[in-house]
Amino acid sequence: MLKGAIIGFDAETARLCGPALLDAGNIFEIQAVACPGPGEEENASIFPKARAYRSAEDLLSKEPRLDFALIASKPEDRARWALRALENRLHVLCLPPFCFSTSEFEGLRQAAAQAERIIFSAQPWERSPSCRALAEIIEQDMLGEVRRAEVELLAPRAEGRGPGATAALGWQAFSMLLAILRRPPLAMAARLGLDAAYAPGTPETEASFQIHFSGATGAVHLSNAAHAALVRIEITGEKGFVELWGGQLRLEIAGHTPETVAVEDSLAEGFTRREWLLAEFEEFDKEIGEPARRGAGLKNARYCVKLLRNAGYSASVNSSTVPL
Repeated sequence: MLKGAIIGFDAETARLCGPALLDAGNIFEIQAVACPGPGEEENASIFPKARAYRSAEDLLSKEPRLDFALIASKPEDRARWALRALENRLHVLCLPPFCFSTSEFEGLRQAAAQAERIIFSAQPWERSPSCRALAEIIEQDMLGEVRRAEVELLAPRAEGRGPGATAALGWQAFSMLLAILRRPPLAMAARLGLDAAYAPGTPETEASFQIHFSGATGAVHLSNAAHAALVRIEITGEKGFVELWGGQLRLEIAGHTPETVAVEDSLAEGFTRREWLLAEFEEFDKEIGEPARRGAGLKNARYCVKLLRNAGYSASVNSSTVPL
């Protein structure tokens, strides 16, 4: 059984990840938690056998027998603590987004290779029946060549001053788009916020992106000030169209009667679905144990980082299209 530590455990992380972590007792045991923020030590009390530390550095210096670290600190700190964990020869499981530049990303990959350890991005929405249904439609060539895909991801307003919509939701939306189009993005145009002028120091509640691929285009809209959580995905191919809206999937294929079916989940549930996150923990464990799998946990991650990195640049030059 793997012995692990958590770096950062605020109330939101405890709510989202706590149930799945407790269910993962046959995979790993949480032995320590770094609790630098207010209330985090109380949140970590769900692991009664885990030792609590006031800083991540203190934890890493005093826990020599760990196998991995779950990096759940503030997004802007995740790359730094992931690197320190790798330098301590720990496998790393990160909540995304965990870095915001390709130089940080490559630095983490190089550190993982040097330490002969893995870095894995938790993307539990990929385990949902909805995502599997969309993947099956594409793999069976039901739509023909995919020409356009659109992802809309809405979340209700969080209490207090949280991150902007791009930082909070962008990784998930970009990951979904990349999984649909299955080719590298070439260029993007971004509008962050609803004002004409881009305000880099102000977290935006709305963000829109036009992303160009070879032979296809993608669109993403994000909001973290919506009335409720919602994910909507549209995919248009040369032979048909599919739309996922909440719990409904509508499929129209040339020569066939259009049909609408109910799906058993909503992608808006994201990290709140315990079984999806638990499946990610199981995949993390498999990747550690089977060298041939290594790297699979970073699928599309580099492109997600590139899109996040260039979003602000595009918005700062009047939402001009910038190459990737």
